Amino acid sequence: MNPDGGHVETVDADVPRTRDLLRRAAGLLVVIVILGLVVSVLPGLDEVRERFASAEPAWLAVTFVSAFASTLSYVAAVRGTLSRRLPWRGAWNLGMAEQGSNVLLPTGGVGGPALGAVVLRRAGVPVRFAAPRSAALFLLTSLASFAALIVFGTLTGAGVLPGSPGWLGTWLPAALAALVVAGMAEVGRLPHPDAEEGRNKLTRAFARLATLLRAGVRESGRLLRGGDPLVIGGCIGFLGFDVAALGAGFQAFGGGGPPLGAFVLAYVLGQAGALIPTPGGLGGTEGGLIGMLALYGAPVALATAAVLAYRVFQLGLPAILGLVAFSRIRTRLQDDRETARVAAAFERSDPRV
Repeated sequence: MNPDGGHVETVDADVPRTRDLLRRAAGLLVVIVILGLVVSVLPGLDEVRERFASAEPAWLAVTFVSAFASTLSYVAAVRGTLSRRLPWRGAWNLGMAEQGSNVLLPTGGVGGPALGAVVLRRAGVPVRFAAPRSAALFLLTSLASFAALIVFGTLTGAGVLPGSPGWLGTWLPAALAALVVAGMAEVGRLPHPDAEEGRNKLTRAFARLATLLRAGVRESGRLLRGGDPLVIGGCIGFLGFDVAALGAGFQAFGGGGPPLGAFVLAYVLGQAGALIPTPGGLGGTEGGLIGMLALYGAPVALATAAVLAYRVFQLGLPAILGLVAFSRIRTRLQDDRETARVAAAFERSDPRV
């Protein structure tokens, strides 16, 4: 039973093996190297190559630091959504493993929280706590992006922030984001779905997903009302530092990107390319970001150079740190005594706290 009295089920999936992830990381590295070779020799990309040749190392360092700060913010959000029951070391391993899975596995960005729920359950955390809180983490980090669309779309459309690209690029994204947020809030008020045994597999699977989503929305509300700075600051920092990393990438190659409001809108909308189920959203994310940045006024060559440099850090850091975290998690899950201790501790306490 979940905290609201509904039954929550999760998929009993294995934690990926380190050697399998190493193979995927090697494949990702090969793709990045090939992409670099293509950029270096393909006709018509002379301006992009010139931008790379004149890159400012100091700003590239800022890109790295900002990308690392974004990953740390996610770790803080992980610990906060678990009501600080996980020590910082455990939150680091779980957070990095989740981010690493999003980079190395073709999950379209949703594999990290799903993996987190599996790891927590196998570590002894009851499903009634692990599944809704993992869903809440995904929803809260997504909420930060929708909130950015609402705030920056409204401020830019109203002329408070400079460089308005018109109502289609400002008011429309803000309105659609507001509708999505309102719709998700209503999901939490829906009655518990009926999962009858006689239904077919597809219907039962949909009922389980609806149950988990409803529980995740309710847990998200509880966490926001609790006002934990790790939850709120972690989710905002996860987005904000990533935006800063891309902004630093623009500065590294000469600056001249869109104004702040348009830049944030282009970033959030462009990141929708990560939903394409390829490892790390490779291909979709780059294309989405470059296309949206160009649409919002950035020179194509500058946007291409900045996005490619930013993506090296955005993909590389979680991949490397995630591999180490996966190894530590697999070792931890082999300790049956620790798993029993965690399970007993949760049984003695209210899982909603």
